[in-house]
Amino acid sequence: MSHDDGESPAPRSGAPTYSMLMAEARRQATLPRPTARSRREADIRQVRWWLVRTLRSISGLSTLATALVFTCLVLAIWWLVGPSIAPDAWFPLVVSIGLALYGAYRLRGALGATARALARAARAPGPAPKRYALLYDPPWGGVALLVLFPAAGSDDVRPDAVLELRPLPQTWRRFLGASKLPADLPVEPAGNLELRGPTDGLPMGVPWTDGQAYWPKRSYGSDDLIGQEGQALMARLLADAT
Repeated sequence: MSHDDGESPAPRSGAPTYSMLMAEARRQATLPRPTARSRREADIRQVRWWLVRTLRSISGLSTLATALVFTCLVLAIWWLVGPSIAPDAWFPLVVSIGLALYGAYRLRGALGATARALARAARAPGPAPKRYALLYDPPWGGVALLVLFPAAGSDDVRPDAVLELRPLPQTWRRFLGASKLPADLPVEPAGNLELRGPTDGLPMGVPWTDGQAYWPKRSYGSDDLIGQEGQALMARLLADAT
């Protein structure tokens, strides 16, 4: 995604503008919503990437560590109790070893590489200022989207890009369906942020606002937004706008 700070081309007829999406973001912010999870995490600028909860979850390291601890616990119980526990211990032992292998596969594969690349992007120098509108797809309990615009220019500019944010890992469920809720940004529904990266060919930058990084899951660039999928996304976001 480009970090060009210039003004976007003039919008085509019917194309969503900053003023339209900003108004919709503020309207959505007034809707009653379930309590979302806090997004406070360790600062990636001060710690190793595996100490950041979201990156640890993406990479598979959390799965690997949990499975290894459980495997050691089962083996310790087996050693203390003796062979009599073997019939009951085989199944949890096989499951925990399988989960450990799965976590190791993710860590050494593409997901581990994605977590490390996001960490590098979040620390990249030369952040680009952007305006944003925070919307949800659908508005109640949906996926959190940051629609990005040039920092300069009028309110009639078109979006530069859309970042779909990753929900935070959740260790326990407050209510049915809570695991699908995004973590709300602790900022206004529209405002300014800094975009860092991308690095190593990662097709998205990492937005920073209020001293926090917000980890993207997917990026729609300017070319994507003029395609069929991007136009459908914008239509959904503005479906209830007045």
